[in-house]
Amino acid sequence: IGVDGKPGATGLTIGDTIRNIATCRSWAVLKNIEQQPEYQALLIGLLDELRPTIEATTGELLTPQGFIFVSSPNAVTPYHFDPEHNILLQLRGTKVMTQFPAGDARFAPDHVHESYHLGGPRELPWDDAMLAGGTPFALEPGEAVYVPVMAPHFVRNGSEPSLSLSITWRSQWSYDEAGARCFNGLVRKTGYRPAAPGRWPARNRTKSLAFRAWRRVFGSPN
Repeated sequence: IGVDGKPGATGLTIGDTIRNIATCRSWAVLKNIEQQPEYQALLIGLLDELRPTIEATTGELLTPQGFIFVSSPNAVTPYHFDPEHNILLQLRGTKVMTQFPAGDARFAPDHVHESYHLGGPRELPWDDAMLAGGTPFALEPGEAVYVPVMAPHFVRNGSEPSLSLSITWRSQWSYDEAGARCFNGLVRKTGYRPAAPGRWPARNRTKSLAFRAWRRVFGSPN
């Protein structure tokens, strides 16, 4: 779908795509809905119900954001990962999300993580042999699934149009992992093979701070 409502690859605007979602064999995403006061109140209200559990696990809840996904029947979201903690709520239709272990280089190599955090794409290389390592989560309306930070996944819709709400947030831990990946990416370019950042609850503060110091001196590496 095109940016700012302009026609995309299908030739349809985002409005026309949503109105014809049952037949247009496409998908649309409304990003950062928290910029609208009504949606912001909805997101914060939902997160507040879970805040004690979230913050006991991931630390302070930072940068909450919301995304609405509208998809045609049988649409597939390609294999990818995301830097946020994410809860996907299914509102209408059905879908199956297949998740793979976060931080496991068999499903997302370290150099791909580093490339993403240094400005590359979030789509991941796929091999059918990896499918056996995934866990499918079937979602009906009213159900939700948690997606860990950088957990590779893909999504396949059911036979009806799908409407989903994604509620995401960051934590200091997720920001530190991102910074550590950036630091490793810079080190890898010099010919070294750095150790991957640790997964929760390991701290990656040292490498993250080193990358911030590098960026202050040399600017963005992109």
